[in-house]
Amino acid sequence: MLNEINRMIPGLLLKPEHRIFRHVLIQAVILLITMNVFWDEPVRILPGRFAVWIPYHLLFNTIIYVNMYLLVPRLLLKGRTWFYLVSSIVLVLGIMSGIGAIGSLIGENDSRVSSTPVPVLISLASSFVSLYLLITGLTALQLLKCRTENERKINELENVTMKIELSNLQNQINPHFLFNMLNNANILVSENAAESSFILSKLKTLLRYQVGEGSKETVKIKDDLAFIADYLELEKIRRDRFTYIIRSEGNTGLDIPPLLFIPFVENAVKHNPENDSYVKIMFRITGNRLYFECENPKARLPHTRKEGGIGLANIRKRLDLLFGKNYMLTLEDDKEVYTVKMELKI
Repeated sequence: MLNEINRMIPGLLLKPEHRIFRHVLIQAVILLITMNVFWDEPVRILPGRFAVWIPYHLLFNTIIYVNMYLLVPRLLLKGRTWFYLVSSIVLVLGIMSGIGAIGSLIGENDSRVSSTPVPVLISLASSFVSLYLLITGLTALQLLKCRTENERKINELENVTMKIELSNLQNQINPHFLFNMLNNANILVSENAAESSFILSKLKTLLRYQVGEGSKETVKIKDDLAFIADYLELEKIRRDRFTYIIRSEGNTGLDIPPLLFIPFVENAVKHNPENDSYVKIMFRITGNRLYFECENPKARLPHTRKEGGIGLANIRKRLDLLFGKNYMLTLEDDKEVYTVKMELKI
């Protein structure tokens, strides 16, 4: 219950759709403050003071709304803090003068009090502090509202920027992969008609998935697994004595960002030896955790391995954008085997 109230109150105080509610609340507070003009000691109600109550009520509205719509936006929010402080003090003193004049009209000035300066000063100081605390509290709420609106705009901008950046990263990864596939198909087309037909069919499936599913925010894990299997099947035809193993454990029907693992697989294929090469891939889903592992043997004549080339460099950035700190990526470069290990919170 308390958590629900904590969620509701900021919305009621800050959201634009609750503007009318906030003004009604302000008017209710002012009414409670100014109703004392109708009472006399001890509890005698004086209906004849209604004509005096109207300007009394208007004075309180003046101090609140002049501060809210004039002083705060034109001075405080623009960094002119000292001008705001001086102006708000002048405003409060002016309203106090008006309230004092109203008090004279209804005969609330006590000659005994007015003849001694100390009680008068204490009364004035008390009134000043009370009024200034009132507008200070409302100013704090207004600043909180402005801060909330600014944070919302910043979050929207960050989300838009992230989507654009992810799209750019995706566009860098996809042409790289497409280039590799077309190159493989070109090599195999001239060697065997049946295999060429098979290659073109698989390539069509890969491209359909890449263009269709790759543009979505999420896909099923099992769909990405099928995509990787098709890719490796093409490599198996192109290479001599190439094998691959894909194992999966857990619920592969969960959603993940598309084409998240293909850069690792591409690099595993690329850095395999020409003969007796393999790729071992493992997916394990436990609760909301996905564990991915990709292993390949290292070429006997090693060449400089750029950490992922286009694919892995971008996949690191993409992981940062998508998962923040909710992932771990480890690249193990042993003497004979290269292994990528990744853990994601999904």
